[in-house]
Amino acid sequence: GGGGNGSGGGGSGAPKDGSSASSAARRTIPAGLIVERLRAHASDSVYISSFLDAAPLQEMLLDERLRRLLCMRSRVKEVSEASSMCEAVRSLAGAERMSSGGEGMVVFDVCSGKGLGATLLSFLLPRGRVVMLDSNGGMDLSHLRARPNLSFRHVDLFSADTPAVLREEAAGASYVVAVGMHLCGALSPRLIDLAVAGGTIDAMALCPCCLKGAHGKAVARSAAERSVEPYAVLVETLQAICEREIEAAAAGGGARSRVGVWKDREMLSPKNRYITVQKWAADKAAPDVALCQACA
Repeated sequence: GGGGNGSGGGGSGAPKDGSSASSAARRTIPAGLIVERLRAHASDSVYISSFLDAAPLQEMLLDERLRRLLCMRSRVKEVSEASSMCEAVRSLAGAERMSSGGEGMVVFDVCSGKGLGATLLSFLLPRGRVVMLDSNGGMDLSHLRARPNLSFRHVDLFSADTPAVLREEAAGASYVVAVGMHLCGALSPRLIDLAVAGGTIDAMALCPCCLKGAHGKAVARSAAERSVEPYAVLVETLQAICEREIEAAAAGGGARSRVGVWKDREMLSPKNRYITVQKWAADKAAPDVALCQACA
């Protein structure tokens, strides 16, 4: 899942390698106990039952650096969110790209936190690259050394340098996806702006958490007036922002784009709706979208 609450820091930074005495002494939960606790929730979501039978889990359990990602108490929720991210990327990428193992793809996990979602994406796309973006440059990211197609950039999403960082990391890519899980506050509109107005990102999947400030108050007021859940109004608001950005980009001669909204019922969170954006060249047909069975 995302670490969608940070916006400080900037530039690029090397992750901590976890080689200090304190890191070495950090306890990890035994593999058997992790499996036992996940299996207790196998019926809660197809994502949990599928993860239990998947090769990535076995590799993660055998490597202590990766196993640490599954030691949090919220592991069941986090696995469902990370798996949902994978399904979102799979749907946007399409069958042909997925059949090649994501060859030529770059996926940005925006506000990644330590990156359980990014790690699962690195397994899903063995011939692609996954880049974690986060404002926290002090995390223990020693697990990156276990995944050669996974990297980290210490980035302030609001920095004027961020578009250049995206271009640099996506250089040579044939298809670029940005995914944001549970982004908070102004991070969601900022990701929409980077995805729609910028020329680097071909597709976006945003699962928002909340809006704050004036936007947040407007969402709460509208939800109360309509007697609907605030999250539904939040998604509508962000969808409208996408549509305005797309209209402005088209007026400026930008790529054609479309917005989609769907709900992932297998994600173990009440905040389980995605806003997606797909771009395509003016002389190309609109791409197909094949949503997973859990999504509609």
